[in-house]
Amino acid sequence: MAVQALPQKITYEEWLQMPETNQPCEIIDGEIKMSPAPNLLHQFLVGEISALLREIVHKDRGVVLTSPVDVIVSRSPFKTRQPDIMVVLFRESGWQNLQAVLEAPSGEVVPDLVVEVLSPSERRQSVEEKIEDYRRIGVREFWLVSPEAETVEVLRLGEAGIERIGLYGRGDIVRSELLPECQIDTNRLFA
Repeated sequence: MAVQALPQKITYEEWLQMPETNQPCEIIDGEIKMSPAPNLLHQFLVGEISALLREIVHKDRGVVLTSPVDVIVSRSPFKTRQPDIMVVLFRESGWQNLQAVLEAPSGEVVPDLVVEVLSPSERRQSVEEKIEDYRRIGVREFWLVSPEAETVEVLRLGEAGIERIGLYGRGDIVRSELLPECQIDTNRLFA
């Protein structure tokens, strides 16, 4: 019987030398976890939500970025995440302007708000691990979008833990503490 070699773990320094890719992947405890391209509904929701957030977050206030963008969770063991959507607010997050964000070292920008759209194959435990990773690095708000349930759950992340701000279904208006002017109609998302 042949013995399979254990996957090689990569370090932060090795990651810096890797070529850019558009393939969705995260590094968990040094292991590259590739995932297939998201389905069309997933991508539609990412596009809709990012467009709506861009209407709210103007370039003088912050930036809205969509995956794949790496966010470093820890350097040892090396761990990255790739949120579906991330919002970086300039004044509040410490970044001066768009140029400062764009010139930041790869993976070093910590978003203020993260949006994750659930994939059909995603397990609840993996989602909870992502939320905890984002909380630990200083992300302040997390939106979990479920295409199947047609809901948007908004969570406040902080040193004290994780608290639900709201759970919005069809006919509701999604609200955000970080973006008080945010009013996203769920009927528009789940049409």
